[in-house]
Amino acid sequence: MHQLVLLTGLAISAFAHANHHEGHTKHDGDMRDGGMHPLFSQFDKDKDGKISQVELKEGMDKLFTDIDTNKDGFITKDEMQAHHKLMHEKYQGAMQEHWKLADKDGDGLLSKAEAESGDMPRLVKDFDKLDKNKDGKLSHEEIEEGMKKRHKSH
Repeated sequence: MHQLVLLTGLAISAFAHANHHEGHTKHDGDMRDGGMHPLFSQFDKDKDGKISQVELKEGMDKLFTDIDTNKDGFITKDEMQAHHKLMHEKYQGAMQEHWKLADKDGDGLLSKAEAESGDMPRLVKDFDKLDKNKDGKLSHEEIEEGMKKRHKSH
């Protein structure tokens, strides 16, 4: 029973963490406005848009196994932190790749048109707020600053 409570907490934590990043990438299975967290897709094995109790248990078991790197049947704080860091690095890499694909002129910045054609609805929606220097382009720094402000308000 304690393991189920811990695993449920892990899944909720993973879903909550990823919700902070919603709408910033477009890769198969990643979240978008109205999309689902990648864990949902991983747990929903029969792709019916619902997670059954069996699918949840199987997904939780896999998540536990992935985090328990020394395979001792326990998750330590260090293992949890390492897993969180790995997920963050994967997310950052996906974001950088998506940014490069959207940046059609290769200047390292995104115009509103590039964000629109790159299927970045949240950036488009918040473009004017994020564009602090009002140059019509978003830099990595402007996005990062906007994300930090958003995280503080949650």
